[in-house]
Amino acid sequence: MTISVSTNAGDDQTSREDAPASFEDTYERHASSVYRFCLSQVRDRAVAEDLTHDTFVKAAIAYERVRPELTSTEAWLITIARNLCVEHHRRLGRVRGLLSRLVRGPSSRGDVETLAHHRIEVERVTAALAAFRKTDQQLIGLRVAADLSYREVAEVLGMSEAAAKVATHRALTKLRTRLESSR
Repeated sequence: MTISVSTNAGDDQTSREDAPASFEDTYERHASSVYRFCLSQVRDRAVAEDLTHDTFVKAAIAYERVRPELTSTEAWLITIARNLCVEHHRRLGRVRGLLSRLVRGPSSRGDVETLAHHRIEVERVTAALAAFRKTDQQLIGLRVAADLSYREVAEVLGMSEAAAKVATHRALTKLRTRLESSR
């Protein structure tokens, strides 16, 4: 997936320590986590790719206008992706839940048995998550699949960092309990 966008990289607004020099750098740095988050929300690789693409299109349009006000570029991008995922679910008229790779598994070069085992584990986790509230699914998706910090999770969901830590811990504990009881 490639997005070509030209921006004014020379703006003094992008000279912050954590700021990439250009939008292309931002894409290279964050496309993977945005994609993983989208995939965790829709369970369909093609739809996740489309949502990731749409996220970066929206971000490119707003980049110069919004970028200076951000505390975290990744959290900003995940917020856009989250909103697009919500819109996607609304268009479908039903909530699908978090159905994706929640942990990074073996590479596609792994042996068939390892890949099959990983797939079974992912299916177990996603089946367990299907009964969870959407908020718990999003907390786990943001923290585990998108690999965001608690601060970034809090920013995306509009809560304090402490609340994000507690809520995520509770959601993960509930998931562990459910998985242990299903063995």
